[in-house]
Amino acid sequence: MTSPFRVVWDGCNRARWQQLLATAPTCSYRQDWPYGEAAAAQGHRVHRCIVTERGQPVAVAQFLERRFPAGLRILLLTHGPVLLGGREQEMEEALLAEVRRRFGRGLLLWTPAAEEGSERRSGCRRVLSGQSTVLLDLARPLARIEADLHGKWRNMLRRARENRLEIRLVRGGPLLAWLIAANEAHRRRVGYRGPSPAFFHALAEASRPSRSQFVLVARRGSTPVAGALFQLHGSGATYLVGHTGEEGRRLRAQHLLLWRGIEVLRERGTTQLDLGGVDTVGAPGVARFKLGLGGRVVTWAGTYLLRLPWRAERAGDGSAAGRAQKERAA
Repeated sequence: MTSPFRVVWDGCNRARWQQLLATAPTCSYRQDWPYGEAAAAQGHRVHRCIVTERGQPVAVAQFLERRFPAGLRILLLTHGPVLLGGREQEMEEALLAEVRRRFGRGLLLWTPAAEEGSERRSGCRRVLSGQSTVLLDLARPLARIEADLHGKWRNMLRRARENRLEIRLVRGGPLLAWLIAANEAHRRRVGYRGPSPAFFHALAEASRPSRSQFVLVARRGSTPVAGALFQLHGSGATYLVGHTGEEGRRLRAQHLLLWRGIEVLRERGTTQLDLGGVDTVGAPGVARFKLGLGGRVVTWAGTYLLRLPWRAERAGDGSAAGRAQKERAA
């Protein structure tokens, strides 16, 4: 029986991609176009596809590829494919079958855009448990969002408002550079893993055409004391970077920045804010801060491994696999 699904590779421009993401109930910034451009600037190959069912788009997926010696490749599909409609399991199976056919010897590390998860999914074995995050519903009235804040968080916000900090919204320039550098210094001091400054700068540059990123900086006089970076994608957004210095912590500046970010996002029609992950063991203070907004805690399905077969290359293609095939035939 012929499958009703068809996978179309690399035939989509940025405008069409973001138009499709805007129709999805939810999506991750890792599946948005600027993320792929930023990853390409760091040496990844980017492969994008649209999955159709009887001619209608039902999913999109953005893969990152790293190549290694001897023809080995590692593909990453993180929080994808993004479901636009249709039958999820059948679509996933059709997409993975196409990945097996299209790509040669290697591995696919797949983190589905799904909550929780079993040990196996669409023929893949889970190798890493899922991380947790907090999702905040921004479709509610602003007064309802504030009323649902935990009491201590709401009190800290009230104190921050009384401090009369200056809040600047920027999309680049010295304040963005300050936030990226301050975040990197903190990352090195604490020792956690995270994107490099080069990646953040590349993401900012890639986001500029669609204005899908903004930074809020709190200043006391002319001195920055805290900053927050928000990344928009589809109908949602992610609180991607937050940094607060000692003076900013005393003034509760990050509470004010996050609240102002919520106001800006709602003005743009954003319906959901991903608070960027919570780790109650490794970063309990940050976790308490994010949980205090009263959002919904979710744990993702985890990461699954799919071994890609050695692809039989056509004779005469000049590849190592093709040459080996001809030598065996001789």
